[in-house]
Amino acid sequence: MLYKYRGVSNLQYALDILVNKRLHASPYKSLNDPMEGQYTYDAGTLEDWQIDQLFGRKNDYRLVSLSKTPTNMLMWAYYADSHAGFVVGVDVVDPRADIEPVRYVKDLGLERGHFDEAKRILTKKFRMWRHEQEHRVFVSRASFVKVEIRELIFGIGTNLELKALLTTVAKKFNPRITVRTISKEELDASRSSPA
Repeated sequence: MLYKYRGVSNLQYALDILVNKRLHASPYKSLNDPMEGQYTYDAGTLEDWQIDQLFGRKNDYRLVSLSKTPTNMLMWAYYADSHAGFVVGVDVVDPRADIEPVRYVKDLGLERGHFDEAKRILTKKFRMWRHEQEHRVFVSRASFVKVEIRELIFGIGTNLELKALLTTVAKKFNPRITVRTISKEELDASRSSPA
């Protein structure tokens, strides 16, 4: 199971996940890290057509960023409305999807000779992001990825009425879902555990 951190400031998107059992897939340029899709290479090792080809292939992909953990305190703060949102535990069931773990590296040097160099670029991030324990779901030119919703975890600051509403919706459309609230102990433990 992988996890999607989600805020509730735009409730329409939150409900879309629970009702339609899908996650929005974005172009890499829409992601929050300005270094997404960037790479370095030695002068003279790539010709212009190769650079254009890599650029085009990166743009063919749409991505969903998921995490291996639902307990990361920083991710709750950044991606789940400062602990007022939720995390959804999902299994990706979309036959078009390919899931790759992100590799956290010191530099973004291009690694030649891989079957899909564009995907290799898009699964490489600087080490400062390793706490996210990210996995990327890739689809080609699709706007959504189909998922099975298995768990709904509310933040410690989620509004009680909102919890009740989202729980009702989640259980109606996902009868076997587990619903709970993250504990302070889980968040505290995540601060001291290595990524």
